[in-house]
Amino acid sequence: MTEKYLPIPVWNGTFNQWEAVDFRHGQRVVSWPEGFDPASLPVPEYSEGDRVQFVRDETCAREGVVRRVLLRGGMYGPVEDQEKAIQRQYLDPENITYIVTARGHDHTIKAWNILGRFVSLERISRVLPLSE
Repeated sequence: MTEKYLPIPVWNGTFNQWEAVDFRHGQRVVSWPEGFDPASLPVPEYSEGDRVQFVRDETCAREGVVRRVLLRGGMYGPVEDQEKAIQRQYLDPENITYIVTARGHDHTIKAWNILGRFVSLERISRVLPLSE
């Protein structure tokens, strides 16, 4: 029986595109499944380096930095075909997972738990001049 595995889509913020990564063999970039168009993947709301505020356990908001953005992938059921697994794991925007580092710890966060992005005063002043 052949192993049923989908590479895990990882967002490359430098090129603003998803890369197929095989985490079973040293996190190598691999090719997409045959016939799959990566342009059909959802675009994440946040990218590496974004400073965000999030709620992890419903008690209080925390702030941290997005370190990695990925979608579901990996092993899928023996009776499920590849096309259905792609539909279920890759194409649902709610499957986007953000790895956010806060206070020295990594947290696995979904988009609905992120309250927003922090924007630096320097970045704001380029768009809206600061008034004295």
